[in-house]
Amino acid sequence: MIRWIVGRVLRLTAIGLLATLLGLTGLALYTQYVFQESFYTTWSRLLRPQIAWQKGKYPSARPLFDLAEGLLADSDPRDRFGPVAGAAPPARPGNWPPGVVGPDMESAPADGRGGASPGADAVSVATPRELTAAIEKAAPGTVITVLPGLYRFDGHSIDIRPAGTPDNPIVLRATRLGAATFHFNLLEGLHVQGAYWRFENLLIEGVCASDSRCEHAFHVVGGAAGVIIRNNWVANFNSPVKVNGSPKGYPDNGAILRNAFVNDRPRQTDNPVTFLDIVAANGWVVDGNFIADFAKALGNRVSYGAFFKGAGADNIFERNLVRCEWRHRGGIRIGLSFGGGGTTGEGCRGGSCSPEHTGGILRSNIVMDCPNDVGVYLNQSARTTIHNNLIVNTRGVDVRFATTDATIFNNVIDGRILGREDARYSERDNRASLFAAMLNRRISDRLFANAAAGYLRTTDPAALVGASLPAGEQVRDFCGRPFAEDTGIIGPFQYGPNLGCAPILP
Repeated sequence: MIRWIVGRVLRLTAIGLLATLLGLTGLALYTQYVFQESFYTTWSRLLRPQIAWQKGKYPSARPLFDLAEGLLADSDPRDRFGPVAGAAPPARPGNWPPGVVGPDMESAPADGRGGASPGADAVSVATPRELTAAIEKAAPGTVITVLPGLYRFDGHSIDIRPAGTPDNPIVLRATRLGAATFHFNLLEGLHVQGAYWRFENLLIEGVCASDSRCEHAFHVVGGAAGVIIRNNWVANFNSPVKVNGSPKGYPDNGAILRNAFVNDRPRQTDNPVTFLDIVAANGWVVDGNFIADFAKALGNRVSYGAFFKGAGADNIFERNLVRCEWRHRGGIRIGLSFGGGGTTGEGCRGGSCSPEHTGGILRSNIVMDCPNDVGVYLNQSARTTIHNNLIVNTRGVDVRFATTDATIFNNVIDGRILGREDARYSERDNRASLFAAMLNRRISDRLFANAAAGYLRTTDPAALVGASLPAGEQVRDFCGRPFAEDTGIIGPFQYGPNLGCAPILP
């Protein structure tokens, strides 16, 4: 009888231990799936404040809490700011490689999206004072060419009030990228209030002593519709492009085309850090840009590459390359977003931001190297379409809140798609793996030569065949080529005879 009882107890104990082990393993895998980092890192971050609180409440048990604290991870990876291992010095236009995204060193790209040529009303300027005078006198059709040189601006922003027309925009340009450099020691540089301006080939750098002083290179506001920002290099601002409405209206139907937006280091500020901060505007296109190294070192440490929010509608992210951690790391960096972190009532179009965005399209982009947060974030984003993107070395896609609904297809996604707080989405023909996401492994490793390093030749073309694109939708791949009719390609590249598109990224 005693032997039977002992055997029974041992069996029950083994079952209990096994169940506990399986339960902890399941909890660990679930934690890794949701947070896309080691469960040890996540649990350490969540438990550390609790242990600190308990130590204060129960001083007599402090040795036990000290022991428990010693078992936790030493630090949160989001706190580890510094250079990326092996990173080169900060990039400048002169060492920018020719490629399919970012600026063209010779001239503004001829992509059919509203470029302008010098007309009869051509003005050349060689000093900051001549530039501001030419802006004040500009009329529809004026082309202001900034001659080669360094132009420094201190004090007040450069007000741009005259308006062009759709057929006769006003153009402010350098002859080629890098010829004219603007140094802005300004809270905001070009304060654009007039409609139908084009800004081309400008090298703009923030040079403020305090990072909280250099907010925007471009601030497009109110009735400044139809503004195009193209083929510029913009460095060292908190939010290089800010767009928002005013009592005078909303700056709709603009475009941000083939620019580079970079920061040499994390911004020492608790002000918002979002490279393209577009609020309450409709009909914008963000196409072919290089967006990298946005980071906020103070405050909540959350930064974004680009977002549309504020009850805007029908805006597009297309063919952009976003590298959250390119030459420096640290903080919480989110790639592209519809909805961002939300908007206060006074910034909302029509007075309400539920939803924050409607009808957004995110297609043919590459978002990569966002290890501490997601590559794509939807926050109260209604009727959103996400397709043919490559999302590498990020935590994946977050879809959040009840006003969000999204269709997600033909993407390659490291990480997971996570619906949160009653958000709705449908997904099909994505290359993502539940198993890989639980183990924090990258599915891109088996599909591309070395996606993490920017080598995007596919090693398995058959694995990148999926659903056809919607009929009638005019979509280009990452290299700018129209997708073949009835194509079923997964990801942003077309493969096959005469359609090779496998760039090596900078």
